[in-house]
Amino acid sequence: MLSLKVPLKKAEQVKKYLINNNLFDKERVFEKNKNFIYFPILEKNNLKKKFSFVDFTNKELKKVKKESITDLLNKKLTKEELSLVPSAFDVIGDIIILEIKPGLEKKEKIVAEAFLKLNKNIKTVAKKSGIHKGVFRTQKLKVLAGEKTKETIHIENNVRIKLDVEKVYFSPRLSNERKRIMKIVKPNESVLVMFSGCGPYPAVLSKNTNAKEIYGVEINPTAHKYAVENIKLNKLRNVELFLGDVNEILPELGKEMISLKSRWQKKYIHPKLKQNPKLIEFYMPEKDMESEKTLLKIDKTIKELSKKQIKIMIHMPFSYKGEYIGLSKNKNNSKKSFECIKRLDWLSKNNSNVIGFVFHPLGENFNLENYSEKYFFENLDYLEKQNLLDNLYLENCPGPIFGSNKDILNVIKKSKLRHMCFDFAHYMISNKKISVKDYKNISSEIDVYSHVVNHKLNNKEHCCRLREGDIDFKEFAEHIDKGCIEVYSKSEIEAEEQIDDWKYFLSIKPRKKFDRILMPLPKSAEDFLELALKSIKKQGIIHFYDFLNENEFYKAKEKIIKACKKAKKKCKILRIVKCGQHAPHVFRICVDFKVC
Repeated sequence: MLSLKVPLKKAEQVKKYLINNNLFDKERVFEKNKNFIYFPILEKNNLKKKFSFVDFTNKELKKVKKESITDLLNKKLTKEELSLVPSAFDVIGDIIILEIKPGLEKKEKIVAEAFLKLNKNIKTVAKKSGIHKGVFRTQKLKVLAGEKTKETIHIENNVRIKLDVEKVYFSPRLSNERKRIMKIVKPNESVLVMFSGCGPYPAVLSKNTNAKEIYGVEINPTAHKYAVENIKLNKLRNVELFLGDVNEILPELGKEMISLKSRWQKKYIHPKLKQNPKLIEFYMPEKDMESEKTLLKIDKTIKELSKKQIKIMIHMPFSYKGEYIGLSKNKNNSKKSFECIKRLDWLSKNNSNVIGFVFHPLGENFNLENYSEKYFFENLDYLEKQNLLDNLYLENCPGPIFGSNKDILNVIKKSKLRHMCFDFAHYMISNKKISVKDYKNISSEIDVYSHVVNHKLNNKEHCCRLREGDIDFKEFAEHIDKGCIEVYSKSEIEAEEQIDDWKYFLSIKPRKKFDRILMPLPKSAEDFLELALKSIKKQGIIHFYDFLNENEFYKAKEKIIKACKKAKKKCKILRIVKCGQHAPHVFRICVDFKVC
């Protein structure tokens, strides 16, 4: 029998981790002596790496002596009624959901009270009052015992999932399936979850894999609301969620993260809002970050835009309290830069719709006075220790340190930088040319937000409009996942030139494609196969779910092959996995297939 030997002083810490991660074997009783405690566990799951002071043993631990549901109901129900008591049921968070069979309805509250008494961690017992139905696949429930609530927090696979069990479709029985998928997701993958519900798949994949990004689309507004809350609850950063019909949203995916640039005041924002952007980059005028009063006004504006589901990227001011700021001076001379960064970071952390903030490695005009690569790396290390790198997007600038292709990759390799702002014009100035390969090499190493702007090599001007320079953005458009059209306009308020180039870029940007697509809609998922095939990359993998009799699994293959043939694509069936039993001889299955 697998058990974990833990020093007594560390027992509480380890026990909490085991319970939160569903590793504690609740069917066994722990045992302890003067120095150690032995916890019953279900699997090793890298526990030795997490806690170096523990050891695995095969110590025999006693079974928990528990009253059975039959013991509690033996004197309250007839023999026939006892035979109708549910032996299987769903547990979602601290709620048990029973299926009461005909003949037991008159005693359903007695049965529910018994389940409540038997399960000390349960606060509510409810019964199914109907089948899953409607577009949202929800099910009516009636509370029989305990607290009269249908909202709970469910824990699985290292994540917490908040939901209303009546208003949101959620199956705890898919926990192992979500775990299976998370184990096969590869680093740097782009993943799409169609029908993402309250976010269990996006949350589990974000928390437990090194996927580059995870997109979720859900039509149920209540489920979507919970999904957004669950992303915050689990402090996840690489998840994008969309509310609406996948038929309408998927063709437009990828375009929503291309922003317009604006000052934060309403008179500047208003003309941009008329274009219905999903992302706006604020650039901070001098002194705006210095005033506490102004900072709170900016925060209020960001919150107002959040209500309209608009995301924000913030660009640093070039100076702060009379000094050009950057990250290349020694620590004592960088105090004002750090102070400004803390304010930018506060705006980011105080607003879930803020992606982050752009900061330069050098001061205004990329002045090299007092420049030092040593100071630069020391400052990045200081910011890491102060937990100030999570939201910082370092912008490549002409000159040394973070300008040439070689220097950019060197900084990414040597530092703990999480994100960068890739300015196309700056890159051209430093490197004299740019290829799609150059851009992809960098964006594969770090999260990239781009400043999309052109440049003429033989022109002294800093940059130009998208169709006027030496870069052909038709080659780059499909590879730019998020960024800002940083084109200067004659009028900052009307921004006609910027808006015109923004529309042009959206017109040349193809629909977003993914390395992996999940289709966790067991009924009628085949209706969306054509849509999924249009959004998958070549050699990408689709996980197709279905409910079928165990003798008819071949029908799922037929649906896939038919859809691929219609889309003029080839596919390779990788495996068919049983995800759980739905009824006698009927299973929920997943077919994993590769699109060749």
